[in-house]
Amino acid sequence: MAKKVFSCCLTGLACQIVEVEADISNGLPVFNIVGLGDTSVQESKERVRSGIKNSGADFPQTRKIVNLAPAEIKKQGSLFDLPIAVSILLASGQVEAENFENSIIIGELSLDGGVKKIHGTLAIVQHLKTLGFKKIFLPAQNAKEASFIEGIEVLGITNLRELIDYSENPSTLKSFPSQSLERIYQGLKKTKKNSSFNRIIGLGMAKRALTIAATSGHNILLVGPPGTGKTILARAFADILPAMSINEIFETTKIFSIAGMLEDDSPLITNRPFREVHHTASLVSIIGGGGSNPRPGEISLAHNGVLFFDEITEFPSHVLEAMRQPLEDKSINISRSKFSVKFPANFMFVATMNPCSCGYKGDPKVKCICSPAQIKNYQKKLSGPILDRFDIIIEVPLVPIRNIFNENENSETAVLSSLISKAKNIQNQRFAGNQLVNSNSEMTIDEIRQFCELKKDDEKFLNDGSDNYSFSNRAYLKILKIARTIADLDQSKNIEHLHLAEALQYRIR
Repeated sequence: MAKKVFSCCLTGLACQIVEVEADISNGLPVFNIVGLGDTSVQESKERVRSGIKNSGADFPQTRKIVNLAPAEIKKQGSLFDLPIAVSILLASGQVEAENFENSIIIGELSLDGGVKKIHGTLAIVQHLKTLGFKKIFLPAQNAKEASFIEGIEVLGITNLRELIDYSENPSTLKSFPSQSLERIYQGLKKTKKNSSFNRIIGLGMAKRALTIAATSGHNILLVGPPGTGKTILARAFADILPAMSINEIFETTKIFSIAGMLEDDSPLITNRPFREVHHTASLVSIIGGGGSNPRPGEISLAHNGVLFFDEITEFPSHVLEAMRQPLEDKSINISRSKFSVKFPANFMFVATMNPCSCGYKGDPKVKCICSPAQIKNYQKKLSGPILDRFDIIIEVPLVPIRNIFNENENSETAVLSSLISKAKNIQNQRFAGNQLVNSNSEMTIDEIRQFCELKKDDEKFLNDGSDNYSFSNRAYLKILKIARTIADLDQSKNIEHLHLAEALQYRIR
């Protein structure tokens, strides 16, 4: 008689319940796995055979067929090893099915019967809870990660023998205690981060622009000669970012879980990601995809955080142009012939660049050696559509090194963090109940009309500036969003003329 257990497969962030059904019958000792499994699934036959034998159980020497249903869905990865082994043990009568009812089994087997860590646990367990499953058997290394989902019993196992013993005596395995995300989150709010922002001398305009960007997730481009501190500013930017919400922590951790980038001891991403990408990185590594099992790229790993391109003009044009759609839609769709995967990509885009090839255009001390044609060709490396997706474009001047002894800004980060936190709270109240918009940078035309109303004189001022500098419609709306953020930093209910004027200068080049 055929026996079955339930497992789960993962494609991108989407989960699908899989029935693992085994049948043992008389015949030649063959072992077949059907149900559209990839190479790693087919290779599980050898891992399952050795794992069962080395766990002290008998591997049937007759005809064995394992079906992974539904058959039309591609099954990928090694997490089916453990459910395949259990289904064979059930079909051969070596374990009882009673203790595996209403439960899910996932895990990779080693040849000695040990159970290895898998990827994507958080996404899987969250999906199981919505479907009403009460119990999950999974590798012990993944148990802490799974325990962040309350309402489902987590049983971590280190080897197949423990699962066999559990079928006979459930008291041999103890559930992993649930971890309260709320309690962890409250503890994080009391933790203070050390900051490198205090150690940056001068550059008040650039710091102001970064403060505005951090408050509402605006994209920012830093332009200036070599040695002005553009890269240091961008890296210190992470220190003034507002704290993540519980939902943001959960979303980000889920992506890192799928990518296999969580630590065993602390499987939770509690700080906003800061992903710095080198210009030699491939398109797939940045956008995501690769092979028949698409993986999240850097734009998804930077979700709810920062993606940093140092010297953006050194990146290939096809990579930059591929960024246009994710920057606008806050997500990326990766399509294959039989399926499509959608990864979130709601990140702040921070980039640096020199003003010309030699880097010294506009420098008061070093003469630029570039011809007008060379400067034009260099700046053309960034297309209009890419430039248009930066909310803020700020020039970073050279600060005399002698000023290192004249300034003391030890409390600067604390002051900025307080301002950002207050402005962020205003946005949280403004967009409470809105499932699509969480910050000023994400506002659609409806929210802009509601929250960015201008006085008639200010509206004329903005329209005149837009005509003079030939702003696109996208740039026009971005100016309004930035002005709204500046007003929030000033704790102002309305957008005043000074707020609008400051926002306008961040779009003029």
